[in-house]
Amino acid sequence: MFEGIKLENYLEILIEKIQNNLLVWSNLIELILFLLLVIASYFLKKILYKQVDELLTKIDALRERKRIRIIDQLLYPLILMILVGIYYVAAVSFDLPVVIISIFGNLVSAWLIVKAITLFFPRNRMFRFLSALIWLVTALRILNIYQETINFLDSLAFNSGNLRISLLLIIKIVIIFSVLFWLAGKLSRIVTSRIDKSDDLTPSVKVLLTKMAKFLIFTSAILFTLSAVGVDLSAFAFLGGAVGVGLGFGLQKIVSNFISGIIILADKSIKPGDVVEIGDVYGWVKKLDTRFVSVVTRSGKEFLIPNEDFITKEVINWSYSDELVRVDAKVGVAYNSDLRLVQKLMMKAIEEKDRILTDPEPNVLLTDFGDSSVNFEIRFWISDPRNGIQNIRSKVLLSVWDHFKENEIEIPFPQRDYHLKSLPDDLNKYLNDAKSKTKKVKEESEEN
Repeated sequence: MFEGIKLENYLEILIEKIQNNLLVWSNLIELILFLLLVIASYFLKKILYKQVDELLTKIDALRERKRIRIIDQLLYPLILMILVGIYYVAAVSFDLPVVIISIFGNLVSAWLIVKAITLFFPRNRMFRFLSALIWLVTALRILNIYQETINFLDSLAFNSGNLRISLLLIIKIVIIFSVLFWLAGKLSRIVTSRIDKSDDLTPSVKVLLTKMAKFLIFTSAILFTLSAVGVDLSAFAFLGGAVGVGLGFGLQKIVSNFISGIIILADKSIKPGDVVEIGDVYGWVKKLDTRFVSVVTRSGKEFLIPNEDFITKEVINWSYSDELVRVDAKVGVAYNSDLRLVQKLMMKAIEEKDRILTDPEPNVLLTDFGDSSVNFEIRFWISDPRNGIQNIRSKVLLSVWDHFKENEIEIPFPQRDYHLKSLPDDLNKYLNDAKSKTKKVKEESEEN
């Protein structure tokens, strides 16, 4: 499966280069010269610090803290690299040994690059990954086996159709994709922050633009990675047919929910913060996702409802156009009650609640005369449905109950009168016998 692997030859080249280039006594002079360059760089940093600081002060985009970090981290290795470069050019011109200087030149270059990375990357996994990669490449160049290593990694390969996959290709993909994916995440957060701060966009449009931006940014990172490593993107054209078949069978619901999510965002029927009721779920919308809508109830439960349900089922959006909501509560009283006093007591129960609005005004209406009670309906408005509707209705009804008890207003319960036209013969006989016995006992008691 793999091409010819020459691991033994690679190790022989590595050992030979170490013996011929490093383990030589004449390199001691170069080491001493490098130490002198290190000392000279230290004093030059002290001398040039103020001048560089004044030069960077002219750049308005650099704040004082950033400017000091740049000077402290980059000035010394930059001066040392320049001095090493000058010595290297002079040594080559006069045919002097440059083995040790070349090694330290590579090390200083790597050190300078790592220091520069710390200005832009926090000390996280990405920073450690890039630092390790830079030091590894530097070590290979110092040993003068960089190209041999590249050739060795490229030889570990196998063919899959017209596509040649080598270990070198995989490493390149991992490196480039890791960097681009990190940059895509940073860019995505910047774009999301800019969109969220825009006052001209509605919440639903913000969510739509954010999701589109993330999709485009990360898709571009993947395509650019494949293109950068030389992968022919036309080789993936066959995926179009496979995706089409998958969408027709296993991905129906996923695609349906995805499209439903786009429709919801486009028509603005549901947006974060809305108070909605769908089926038995009542709560406010916390998040709109590509597959579901997150609805949090008053009890703290978070329901992940598929987007398709918001398109195909009946949905009550209590805050679609505004957050004004009318709450109704039905109450019945006995027929012997003072109806005007009842109406007055109900209005009093409404006026005692903080959440109930005075504009629109609350109202108490007599709706009908029922079989067992005179029925009223309490109507009032609130502007904060996310704080609950049933709880404010409960408070009003409890207050009505207290006022009714204080004023001896009766809330009736259904009563029925039954009239029996005929009874079974056995029951008639039993009742007649019982009646006769009762009459006989009564007569005997009167005689005594």
